[in-house]
Amino acid sequence: MRILSELQTRKIGLFELIRMSFKLYFEYFGIFFSFFCVTLLPFLIIFQFFSFDSNPILGILFIIFYVIIVFPVYVNGLTILTEGYVLGENPQIDVAIKRILSRIIPLTGLSIRFGIICFLLSLLLIIPGIIYAVNNSYYGQAFILRGQTGKAAFEYSRSLVKGNWWKVFLLSIISSIIISQYEKWIAKILNRVLIDFPALVAIIGDIISINLVAAVTIISGVLLFLNLEFQKQLR
Repeated sequence: MRILSELQTRKIGLFELIRMSFKLYFEYFGIFFSFFCVTLLPFLIIFQFFSFDSNPILGILFIIFYVIIVFPVYVNGLTILTEGYVLGENPQIDVAIKRILSRIIPLTGLSIRFGIICFLLSLLLIIPGIIYAVNNSYYGQAFILRGQTGKAAFEYSRSLVKGNWWKVFLLSIISSIIISQYEKWIAKILNRVLIDFPALVAIIGDIISINLVAAVTIISGVLLFLNLEFQKQLR
């Protein structure tokens, strides 16, 4: 596969990386969209059309379940699918989900540790929190794709980011800008077309923004992760 050979042989620029991500996304659109529908879409519909005002505790539990289980399954499942397609394999949605769920407890532990340290460092000064977040941003890929557990997952991430800090940082900034601007643009169009259906606007907006922009952002991160791995092997 051409993407694999390019990732293996040279450093890929950020905008070229994003271009590759869009190409991969549209090439396997059916699988990526199906995966979104299986994992995130039902919960987004529930969140928009069902009110938890009468039972706020249930609403809190729903959000916690979404944040701790559902969204990580989507992000890391998409990570598995992306690497599989890059390597020329034929990854299956059910296999990816089972793989994530079997490791969800240690993955959640890593995520909580990452979030707490970022938060505490950001309370002291913003910059240390940003530095830590970028250096350790690939702990999830290190855990899911390479089987690195606990402290080793963060060390693996730092080893890849070393010497490439600005590249990883700029990719996250560019992705954030693209997502925020795209969501505003989509919301503006939908609000004009479906002015009397705010819940429907929210659902369609989520389908478009998460299934396209967020997915491409995750794919971009995986491609950069693989590119950094291959470049490290060549040193």
